[in-house]
Amino acid sequence: MAIVTQIKQNVKNKNKVSVFADGIFLCSVTAESIVKHRVKVGDEIDENKLKTVLDESDRETAFQKAVDCVCRSMKTQKQTEDYLYKKGFSAEVVQTTVAKMQEYRYIDDGEFVKSYVMTYKNAKGKKRIEYELKLKGVAQEHIDKVEQLLDDQTESVNNVAAKFMKNRQPTKDNLQKLFRYLAGRGFDFDLCRNCVKIFAAAAENEDEFIE
Repeated sequence: MAIVTQIKQNVKNKNKVSVFADGIFLCSVTAESIVKHRVKVGDEIDENKLKTVLDESDRETAFQKAVDCVCRSMKTQKQTEDYLYKKGFSAEVVQTTVAKMQEYRYIDDGEFVKSYVMTYKNAKGKKRIEYELKLKGVAQEHIDKVEQLLDDQTESVNNVAAKFMKNRQPTKDNLQKLFRYLAGRGFDFDLCRNCVKIFAAAAENEDEFIE
């Protein structure tokens, strides 16, 4: 059984300390984990006690990294899990951290969906928004709420179309490109069709447009 001979603050990370046992470097852990488990110079430390401190340190580190991550930009549960796994944390630490993040409301996929819809509803259609949310790992139960969060997108699709058609003539080729562009942005078929017909009619070109 080793004896703790020194505990000193890390130079690069003020939240961590280096622990030495029998004069040899043992580990680097959070200062909070050392305080919480009352580890001090002169104490005996065995493998079980060391594992307890290391596990606690990992949980604290993972939580702080996750908080820093979501504070930079909102993240879904899946994105947070992936981030922590890439940082090398174990499945147990990741799941514990995510649960704590949800408890403190740092992660809330329902709120993420609301925010995402508000951010992109004027630039993207329902299908595109739902697809992107699915890629971000949002559960279907939350994605199903997108439709009720969206207002009528007629104005949105018209604005997107106006930007696309700026400096373009409403030729048959350009109108077909516009339709494909709007559909690619995820707007419903009928919205795309009606929007393109407006441009076609304005140019007296409606009969030439082929959906």
